[in-house]
Amino acid sequence: MKESAIIAWTSMYIAVGSMALICAVLAVVVTGSDWYTRTWRPALSRKLDFVLLVPKIWLRWQINYLKGAPVILAVALYYASDVGFYVFWDI
Repeated sequence: MKESAIIAWTSMYIAVGSMALICAVLAVVVTGSDWYTRTWRPALSRKLDFVLLVPKIWLRWQINYLKGAPVILAVALYYASDVGFYVFWDI
């Protein structure tokens, strides 16, 4: 593999990893904001609700995190096509 290809792949992985980290942090902020503003608040009236609190928060975080997936995918595909990687629309 050529050195330029290795540099391009490495930079793409770093860029996508950075965007995924930003998405994860923003999902934490949105989940906390939803809880704080009472936009989303799981029921805590029974013992079972307390047991399921962490999975409910995790699921809410996952939903908020996945909202950023199209942006990450679009940026990665655009970068890959700009650098010269084969992308499906270059056929």
